Amino acid sequence: MGQEADISNGMNRREFLKTCSVGAAAFGLAAWFRARAASGVKPNIIFMVADNLGRESVGFYKDDATEASMELAIGTPRLDAMASRGVIFDNCLVATPLCGPARCGWNTGRHAYRVGMNSQPKPDDPESGVSPEEITIAEILKAVGYDTALFGKWNQGYAEKFSAVYQGFDEFYGSNAGHADYYTHVYDRDNKRHFYRNLTPINDEGYFDQLFTDEALKYLRKRKGNPKPFYLNLTFYAPHGPYQTPPGYDHSDDRMVNYKYMIQYLDSCVGRVLDEVQRLGMAENTLIVFLSDQGASTLNDFERNLAQGGLKVVCNALWPGRIPAGKRIQSPWLHLDLYAVFAGVAGAVIPQDRVIDARDVWPLFAGQEQAHDRTFYWTFGDEDAVRIGDMKLRMKDGEVLGLFDLATDADEEYNLASARPCQVTKMRSMLAKWKAQCEAQQTNTAESGTIVKKKF
Repeated sequence: MGQEADISNGMNRREFLKTCSVGAAAFGLAAWFRARAASGVKPNIIFMVADNLGRESVGFYKDDATEASMELAIGTPRLDAMASRGVIFDNCLVATPLCGPARCGWNTGRHAYRVGMNSQPKPDDPESGVSPEEITIAEILKAVGYDTALFGKWNQGYAEKFSAVYQGFDEFYGSNAGHADYYTHVYDRDNKRHFYRNLTPINDEGYFDQLFTDEALKYLRKRKGNPKPFYLNLTFYAPHGPYQTPPGYDHSDDRMVNYKYMIQYLDSCVGRVLDEVQRLGMAENTLIVFLSDQGASTLNDFERNLAQGGLKVVCNALWPGRIPAGKRIQSPWLHLDLYAVFAGVAGAVIPQDRVIDARDVWPLFAGQEQAHDRTFYWTFGDEDAVRIGDMKLRMKDGEVLGLFDLATDADEEYNLASARPCQVTKMRSMLAKWKAQCEAQQTNTAESGTIVKKKF
């Protein structure tokens, strides 16, 4: 659960990270037993992410299929096979339905709004990005002995100070841009490449996701015989626009056909990683999670909003012998909870000097449904939402859009606001209080004072 910030302890980001390795000795065993692991060896963690991949396009979410997606007959055999061997999450909800803020969520364990990152980083703004004062999952894993690598889309800021190498990653090969041409790697909003190996600008030739996958496979092969655990974050651009067909596919004038080909190629890239993990004998000690970063897709005409269609994302996990095969979990949770899940299985300690919104939902990964007793908050653009149990209130420009009972109305078609005014009042008040707390704690504002600043 989130911890209220202890301002009085004076612990800054660097001091926290120094204490992690000591704290892990005390807390690691308990975290390991919580994770239902059988040995004392820390698992490798591979976290793969698709960009704008709709649930209707993935075989193991058949109930979300649309007539259009069925006509396309996309097919995701490798993802489907992975899902059949692990747990499928039917109600993983993204905390903010936009690329950069979504990445902020799993990297920091905090709502993007709390960080002050509720929109895309701006390439022309040197102060636009996730504050270096945040403590990332890569950093807390490094503190307990992990090697860390990120290959793919970073999208947490364009200035050098926001680089992944300053946020806990030993190796970075990828792009800072929100999207870019898959072949030229140029971002159309400023006509520049933001493609790096660590801090060095590069101009490698090839299709983005092929390059990222190749880099991930090289990394895995280099680790053969290395006893240290690793955290590998492989973040694809597919199937985010521009809709450019990958190598081996003929380009179509129909963007949806290209979208289909991009998803098929993405599926094959995931398969390449799974095959390499198996070939190298790493599978039994590797937790693999696959996620889509938002719900914008053909299901909702690629709109980013706080309706369930914009929040529910593709998510499944695999770990032979630790995660049950063929289990579907209905309990709702937030994608940023992965921060706490990864920390838990690694025996790492999460920060205590700031609010961490992530919860350790490992029991869901172990196949156990959990009581739905959590309040969820969202804010994005001109929309806000709060969910208590199955009741969800949506707001737009400060006005009530509707109150919905998701237990009987998953598509939010029947507005109950006029019938339950007291509940609307209560939920509006809770939402306003939450937003005010977040605004007071944002790490990228000079007025905050909640976090003791760290200098590199």
